[in-house]
Amino acid sequence: MILRKSENLVYQLPEKWEFPGVEIEGLEWTRIDDEALMAWFNRDKHRQKVFTSFLRRGFLGLVWHNGCEWASYAWMSLPGTLGPPHLPRHIQRLPVYWIFYCRTKEEYQGRGLYKASLSLLAQWARNRDPEASVYIDTAPNNIPSRSAIKAVGFFPQGVITMLTLRVPKLRLIIWWRWDLNTPHPEVARQ
Repeated sequence: MILRKSENLVYQLPEKWEFPGVEIEGLEWTRIDDEALMAWFNRDKHRQKVFTSFLRRGFLGLVWHNGCEWASYAWMSLPGTLGPPHLPRHIQRLPVYWIFYCRTKEEYQGRGLYKASLSLLAQWARNRDPEASVYIDTAPNNIPSRSAIKAVGFFPQGVITMLTLRVPKLRLIIWWRWDLNTPHPEVARQ
């Protein structure tokens, strides 16, 4: 058994936000569905299993690709779905859009794919519901993620602190708190 304390920095999309538009040279994006899973993740059984469960839960995913391989992906829970699995149940039940489980392959990093994915998902939510509450969270030490989130226009919305108990193949959140007033830590300048 391992007892662990963790913090996630939460960001929210402002009410008045304008879609910046996105274009990534040499890549295009596709909404993840069963066909996309087979096209870009057919050799990755772990991602296939995780992404299939996300689709069954009603999450929206997108994948950037060059026609042959995936370059980046991002997921978003919707109101009416049980939100991101890494968050406490109470937060998962909020009627909000929550962006999570994003990744860019190392060889594609630095091209703006993460910002483009955040922008596309946020725009999709706002097109569906102009007053939608859209959130995202990240670890305090994930400086590139924090910078991209702020560059898209999200603003700090507190810190979620969790105390989790890990036993083999099981993670239990035994205590949590979302303090909306906790400021985000400053990024050390190097």
